[in-house]
Amino acid sequence: MFEKIKLAIDSENYDEAKEILTELFSENKNDLWIRYYQTLIVEKEGNLTEAEANYRQIVKDNIYPDPKLIKLIRDGIERIVKINIEKQKIKDQENKEIQEKKLQEFKSLENSADLAVLILEPVTLEQKKILAPKFAKIMDMDNYTATLQIPTRSLRLYKTGSLGELNYYQSELFQAEIPCFCHRIKNINNMKIYQAQYIISQEELEVNILCEDGNQEEITITFKWEEINNKVQGLIPIFEQTLHLDARRKPQKKISTLDYAKFYDLHFISQNLIVRFSDQFYKFDRGLEIATEGKTAKEKWQHIIDFFNTKIADKPLWSDFTLFAEGAVQFPEMLKQVSSHINLFRREETVWDEAFQLYSGLIFLQTNS
Repeated sequence: MFEKIKLAIDSENYDEAKEILTELFSENKNDLWIRYYQTLIVEKEGNLTEAEANYRQIVKDNIYPDPKLIKLIRDGIERIVKINIEKQKIKDQENKEIQEKKLQEFKSLENSADLAVLILEPVTLEQKKILAPKFAKIMDMDNYTATLQIPTRSLRLYKTGSLGELNYYQSELFQAEIPCFCHRIKNINNMKIYQAQYIISQEELEVNILCEDGNQEEITITFKWEEINNKVQGLIPIFEQTLHLDARRKPQKKISTLDYAKFYDLHFISQNLIVRFSDQFYKFDRGLEIATEGKTAKEKWQHIIDFFNTKIADKPLWSDFTLFAEGAVQFPEMLKQVSSHINLFRREETVWDEAFQLYSGLIFLQTNS
């Protein structure tokens, strides 16, 4: 009887084979050979997922293994696996060609060759678990590495390169609902940065500040508190080469952080302007008496910060610079293309100044988009 079923299947006369198997199955539902041929038909008709599952179930149900049956089932599973591998290869190649075409389209857009950065925005731990496999697929990496890359606490500089390439990745990440953004370094460098010298005077709604512009010339600006869009706060380390004793008590030179310069940016998006305050440059003894009660520079600076926090308490404060910078300084060649507008005296070269300008500038651009 099984020979007749086999001949029907070999000749692709599946209906005839099914009729015979249905009749046999009604008489002996536990016969594994009947289930094998039923599954073989399922495989031949192209239902590979169902066929593979049925083959594996027959193996599990085969209490007293029949070597011949087991061999046929394993051959069936192997056929299905090979077919699925080939299908996946074809699908992967098609997807690769589609993605390459999209990438070339992005590279053909205006300013596509300009240097840019791709920034990942923080997500919750729950979101991270869901997004990691999607991120891994887009960036062609394993899930573990992808999980490490997605931030949960601050903005993360993930990738630098041409605007066209990074816009392509941004598009792919958007489709996967992974929050991110991309901006040109040129746009960061085109911002006006004024270094605040001191606050001249302030009224209930308006304030006057003496600043230095990009040419180090004094300029007085007047604005209303409501014109401010963002507050950006950060600590920039000041490095020095110091002498230490190693384990053998021999002197050894080491780069150490001796202090931190405090910075506080005010964003005026409508004017494409950032007014930058710093405890290193602010003239506490001039202008409006804000910090007179402070005895140390630290106390005087805190009075300035408290003043702003009172006047513009409703404005967004961005203060996770250190976390951002720890990743950003891993891209020194890109950061060297950023104009920092920070003139700290340094004995040791660093790109932390540029990292702060990048951080503040990215927030400026993103909140304006």
